[in-house]
Amino acid sequence: MVCSLDYIPEYLHTNDKPIVENFSIGEKLFYRCKSKDFQKPYDNISLYDISHNRNFGDSDTYKEHDVLFNIVQNDSRKLYEGLDVVVLNIQNIEENSTYLKEIVSKDDPKIIVVIQLKHAPVPCMYPHSVFEISLNGTVIDNQNYSQSLGKKNVTYKNLRSDIRQELTSIIQTGNIDSSKDIEFIDEP
Repeated sequence: MVCSLDYIPEYLHTNDKPIVENFSIGEKLFYRCKSKDFQKPYDNISLYDISHNRNFGDSDTYKEHDVLFNIVQNDSRKLYEGLDVVVLNIQNIEENSTYLKEIVSKDDPKIIVVIQLKHAPVPCMYPHSVFEISLNGTVIDNQNYSQSLGKKNVTYKNLRSDIRQELTSIIQTGNIDSSKDIEFIDEP
């Protein structure tokens, strides 16, 4: 994995750095969005590849503004402008050292979604991480999203809402805590 974008600082390049599967208490995640979207940041995005940056517990190297670098090839913007960064604190995680949340469909208990926090480095952004969503064991991605959790699939309407509420609760509270139920705040 080699970064070909010359404006990305060297410390963010993945090069041969390993994937770090474990997250730790006190570690921070950084999410970029418009300030008007803080209350419901996931309402208008697809529920796959929900990316954040992590700081690995190292506040000296990986900083919140790193998430504002544009790592999309063939896009002339170097930075995302007009966006704010939400800082999330990991307070409680599963025994396997990651955020893992299972959501069972209220409409059909055989339908289960798992949301898992994973380190997913890309060539120009080593701290890149995602909340990966799986539906009955199948990871949701760009290829299968419209057939599974996409808006056209009315079967999963309530489940999509539950997933969005779980993720929004993280942004609204600023805390990542696998042990707590959804704490959805619907007020400014």
